[in-house]
Amino acid sequence: MMKPSFLKGWRDNCEKLKAAGEAPLLIGYLTMAMKITPNLERACNFAGEQLGGRMGQDLRRRLSACHLRLHSGADEALRGFAQHWEKVLPELGRSIYLIRSSLNERRASRERTLDRSLQLVLQGARARMREFSSSINLPTLLIYSLGVLLPLVLVVILPVLSVMELQIGPVPMVLLYCVLLPLLVYFLSSSVLSRRPASFPLPGVKARVNWFRSIFAAAFTSVLIPVACLWLGAPSEIMVLAVLWGLVLGISLSLHLSFRGAFRRREEIIQMEEEFSEALVQLGNRVSEGHPAEEALRHVAVTMAGSKLAEVFRAAASNISLGGMGLRAALFEENRGAMREVGSGMIQGTLKMLVDLIERSTRAAGEAILQTAQHLRELREVREEMRRSMAEVVTSMRAVALFFAPLITSVAARVQGVLSEKTAALEFFGTAGISPPEFLLILGVYVIILTVILVNYVVEIELGDDGLAKRMAVAGALPVAMVVFTAGTILGGQLIDFLLG
Repeated sequence: MMKPSFLKGWRDNCEKLKAAGEAPLLIGYLTMAMKITPNLERACNFAGEQLGGRMGQDLRRRLSACHLRLHSGADEALRGFAQHWEKVLPELGRSIYLIRSSLNERRASRERTLDRSLQLVLQGARARMREFSSSINLPTLLIYSLGVLLPLVLVVILPVLSVMELQIGPVPMVLLYCVLLPLLVYFLSSSVLSRRPASFPLPGVKARVNWFRSIFAAAFTSVLIPVACLWLGAPSEIMVLAVLWGLVLGISLSLHLSFRGAFRRREEIIQMEEEFSEALVQLGNRVSEGHPAEEALRHVAVTMAGSKLAEVFRAAASNISLGGMGLRAALFEENRGAMREVGSGMIQGTLKMLVDLIERSTRAAGEAILQTAQHLRELREVREEMRRSMAEVVTSMRAVALFFAPLITSVAARVQGVLSEKTAALEFFGTAGISPPEFLLILGVYVIILTVILVNYVVEIELGDDGLAKRMAVAGALPVAMVVFTAGTILGGQLIDFLLG
């Protein structure tokens, strides 16, 4: 039996590994701020404000201790931070050392050192993801074999067991297909995911859930379809499919009603962050040429017409020209500022830092804006590269979850039904312990559970531990899997009957 201290240490290590996904963003924000203003305390404050995970919390805690004179300065706080986290990410300690040492260098040399610091942590993130992607082929094959092929093998064994006078009834089959096999698949997939390197954290959006509406809609949908089929006097096989469809549509509808708004809002924020680096290039070029901020903002709005950011910059330019507001108020004023509805902390924090520099020196601000755009572009490219490295596994497992698993499982149910009918008249085989409709229902529930597990596995492989994306992926995947299961049940039975005459 594992000791509680061991469990606590294991859980703490897992949380640190998840938090390590913030490392590229942390170094990116630190180097970005240091290039604009070579002040270590200000750079740490900026990075700490943008990071919401455990790494950001640790940095903010150490900065607070610095303000309370528990550290001699930001350099000591950052050194302690690096010593704590380099046990998880060795390259992070080296990157932070380069950032600290850049303070003593001239501008050109300091920028090269900061660039090396960012490249160190990005190379480490790439290497860990490549190593992980090459190590999951065998575990993924085991998940496929255990979750998809094993149920088909068990169906073939059932008639053999009846010969041995071992009658397996509905309860053991429920325990096997709806409890034991899903648990095995879940623990195997969790074991694989526990080794996944942490990914870049996505923007946090709080879902406003009307639980009463969601639960009522799910319950109503789940009951309506089976009751309608029962009222119409549908055969037992159709009744089973109606029960399964009611369950699937109830779950899917509940998830859509609960999380669709938050998911769309976050997708808008992600789109804005992807467009932000291009907007900064346009803004930096205009500012470098000596154009006033109002004209630069309006130029960006025209150039990026049709995007969400274009509306933000157009509103800021209007606040300056028509509202008589300064640049800072035009962007960040509480009631009328153009950024008041932008939910991205990264965009808000970066623009606040750049506005400070624009108010001091327009030419220096133009160069800093272009450097910031390059940093953000590098971070985005690494994020896309990490996602591409997982593309093959993600595509294959998504096909398994949506097509192969429900199709093979539905065929297995039909095979069991045919075998039960063919062997029922033979005394040698005895009687089946479970009827075909019962077995179809059990395998249908198994498909629902397996789809949820595999879709969660695919999403976490691709995006990391993202609960919002998992819920929306499950909401979309369940109806697709049930369509395949229904088609396999109907067409598969006809095909088997045709082949057997």
